[in-house]
Amino acid sequence: MTELSDEQLDYLTQVDHRDHEALVAIEESSGQGLGVARFVRIDARSAEPAMVVVDEWQRRGIAGHLLDALAQRAREEGIRRFIAPVLAENTAAIAALQRLGATDREVLGPEIELTVDLTEPSRARWLLHDLLGTVASGVLEPARGLWELLLRGVPPPAGFGRSIVVGIDESEHCAFAAQSAGELAVALGLGVHLVAPYRPLLDDRAALEAILADAQRRLRARGVAVESHLQLGDPSLSILYAALRERAGMIVLAAPPPGTAERLPGASVWSSVAHHAQCDVLIARRPTRRPRSE
Repeated sequence: MTELSDEQLDYLTQVDHRDHEALVAIEESSGQGLGVARFVRIDARSAEPAMVVVDEWQRRGIAGHLLDALAQRAREEGIRRFIAPVLAENTAAIAALQRLGATDREVLGPEIELTVDLTEPSRARWLLHDLLGTVASGVLEPARGLWELLLRGVPPPAGFGRSIVVGIDESEHCAFAAQSAGELAVALGLGVHLVAPYRPLLDDRAALEAILADAQRRLRARGVAVESHLQLGDPSLSILYAALRERAGMIVLAAPPPGTAERLPGASVWSSVAHHAQCDVLIARRPTRRPRSE
């Protein structure tokens, strides 16, 4: 489609914010539109959602934020469910919608109709997004128990996932990744699954087993339900496969020391997992102490 008719343009732009809502993501410095999510009410309690993100900005988390915000707006307008026909091959869209709440699926030829329950707000997910944004801005110091700011006793929302998967390697920084995952697991009431990818001839199996055992012991001492296993195969694929198998709501990986990522042979693992995971990915970097100004 090279142009819109007057009727199509009216339909897309004349939004009443009750029966038809549209939320737009904009790149702040340039004003460029990056994506839009909208819903159209189809009955008193139901609406059909739609979303698009420009190609060069996909897989950066924009879709997830737009969809979360759209679901919240729908709740505010009395909508209790999204009904979304999705191509069966569009697994990314299906996974994103399922994370909003309990989902029923009906196969309709090449499409799957998803009915997503919106009655339980994804409170824990909103808390996590707000928290990570505050960390990124530098307002809060992770070394001072940042993860404890997540409210205790908040159950993970339907679709968030039942565990947190942690990628374990032989670096000294993976212990901090496991610790971060443990603190999130305690706050959200989730279990932790430790995965140590193992490649024959390239990795030290005994060392990995020892690291796994130590991380598991530390997490159990904090009362975290934890499982661990050595996974034979490519590191990024092993972690992604474990996240799918465990229906994880998040993958946690250790970040390298500043300035060394491009020189490390395993650096591509973080990029590959972050770009292909069907859940959130947290890169845990141990905070460094800043010198105090006189």
